Amino acid sequence: MTARITKTRSKLEGRLLDCDSHLYMAPDMMREVLGEVDGDFVLDFLEQFHGSKTDLAARAGNRDDVWGTKGISALGACDPDDRLAAMDATGIEAALLFPNTALRELRMAGKASVDACRRYNDYALDWTRRTLGRARAVCQINLSDPEAALAELHRVIAGGARGVLLSCATPPGGVSPAHRIWDPFWAALTEADVPAFLHIASGGVVSSAEPDPMLPPRAFADADALRVSFDGRAGGEEAIGPYYILVCHVAPEIFLLTMVMGGVFERHPALRFGIIECGAGWLGPLCERMDQHADLMAKVGITYPLKPSDYVRRNVRVTPFWHEDLVRIIDRYGLSEVYTFNSDYPHIEGSRDPVGKFRKWTDQLGANYERAFFRDNAILLFPGMN
Repeated sequence: MTARITKTRSKLEGRLLDCDSHLYMAPDMMREVLGEVDGDFVLDFLEQFHGSKTDLAARAGNRDDVWGTKGISALGACDPDDRLAAMDATGIEAALLFPNTALRELRMAGKASVDACRRYNDYALDWTRRTLGRARAVCQINLSDPEAALAELHRVIAGGARGVLLSCATPPGGVSPAHRIWDPFWAALTEADVPAFLHIASGGVVSSAEPDPMLPPRAFADADALRVSFDGRAGGEEAIGPYYILVCHVAPEIFLLTMVMGGVFERHPALRFGIIECGAGWLGPLCERMDQHADLMAKVGITYPLKPSDYVRRNVRVTPFWHEDLVRIIDRYGLSEVYTFNSDYPHIEGSRDPVGKFRKWTDQLGANYERAFFRDNAILLFPGMN
């Protein structure tokens, strides 16, 4: 049976570049991959849900409602051939796939975490090969030890990695990402033309036990009015209630600020960098503040070859949430070339009509912006495409 296109379509049908989707593993495979690290609330949920009557009923109809079936029940959640069918049905030429774990293996220091990332990377590399590079499963590089991180980076690059996910929960290796100790890492990514990414859980989640220093302390969310989540979270996703979704950008913003003002994109001008599923409303104010501060520093003789915002335009791409007013964001701050389409497939937060949700904004931004948003802007994160 052929999967059916559903919901709103785009003029770019068949050529859409999706900068955020997710790669599931069956619970037994996830447990094997994560080992001692465990999968926290995500694995707990999936072990209860996988194979249930609800799951099986959803799977039976997932080809008839590709956008509407969510979580591990979705078409191609765990199977590369079915993922290609889902992408064909929804008009997506290529997609970035991020781990559907709680990312503890990415954020936590120690051998168990490094080993879990290595096992996950083997899984992701195999997925990417089996989809001929259309479904680009992003590898994970644990940054707690710079030497080990560089070694694993070289290994996954040799294995065909199309992107690497990093943590911003703590200073990498105990220092800034702009520290010279990380220049070989950024240089290796640049030479291999492989993008680096931060994702929403790179900075931490509100439900884990271990503290994430770059995420505001979890006790700030300890109030009845802030404990909001979906009923029957189909993918075991982190709740997007009135706390976490408003602070999830903080750690990625700090990480990006240090890279820009610390000269990483000046020293590595071809480095590709994406910040995924953290929203977009924070980026314009950050660029405005960085530009203003660069002007101030110039008065005391410290200058930047480019404006900080120009490094962002050249090197960085960011995925807005569909509920953010993209028209207002661009009217206020510009940076129209930075924002890219993302479906969050098959997470429930992405909605059952992600193309339509974003076309609400792109249709107001001029005749050429649909192509820019749904494809051209994203090419920076899809090396080899044009």
